[in-house]
Amino acid sequence: MKPRICIFILTIYFTVVTFISCPSPDNGKNEGKPNNNLPATVNFVNHTSFNVDIYKNLNPDYFDPTTLVCTVNAGTTRKVTTLYASTDQKTGDTFYPRYKVLLADRFETGTTDIYVDAQRNLSNMSFVVESGKTYTKSIPQPEAGELKFVNGYIAVQNMGAAQVQILKADEVLYKLDDKGAFLNPGQNLGYYEITLSSFDDTLNISQLKAFSSSYVNFPEFVMERGKLYSFKVNNTNVIAPPIITNLNPLRN
Repeated sequence: MKPRICIFILTIYFTVVTFISCPSPDNGKNEGKPNNNLPATVNFVNHTSFNVDIYKNLNPDYFDPTTLVCTVNAGTTRKVTTLYASTDQKTGDTFYPRYKVLLADRFETGTTDIYVDAQRNLSNMSFVVESGKTYTKSIPQPEAGELKFVNGYIAVQNMGAAQVQILKADEVLYKLDDKGAFLNPGQNLGYYEITLSSFDDTLNISQLKAFSSSYVNFPEFVMERGKLYSFKVNNTNVIAPPIITNLNPLRN
């Protein structure tokens, strides 16, 4: 057989094989068939008087705000349609409700209301998310004693003539109302959050200080979860001891 004829036959052969192996267009024939990649729908029903943030697979000691799934306003239902199947179909996913509790109102801050996170014991929701399915999960109203604050809090009143910054060791703390780094002189309080471990209800505070033209040290104290520590500072010293207030997480 001549070489040109061989090449021609081989070309036809590979063309036919390629055509047969290529997938044919769907042309709508598979429309309506199951899709294993469909997201699930979860209805979060908030039976409480609090706004509630829902986090997914949150590590409480390494807070990652990107895990926020949604916020459910008080007394409403939030429908989430973008949750895909659990990576681990045996253990599933865990959802963490965080109740938004009023720490200080606008009259106390001089600016806006401040809401912080509290959690209810044994309120986490763990279940396997399956593609295309619908779930309804309820968020119950907490009873007295069931809520506890996630972190600790201090309030500082600047009695001096200049702005001050509040630092914990070398970390600048930012006010909870406006996220500002500077506390102006005046009668209103600046509120700050101190991270507490989820495993402990107390934290020794030993490197808290105020800074304007120089550093002024706060007294060392043991912070307890559920209490607010209020200080007064000026340009030369911290007026101690602090006023300690038991916080009521059911205040809203």
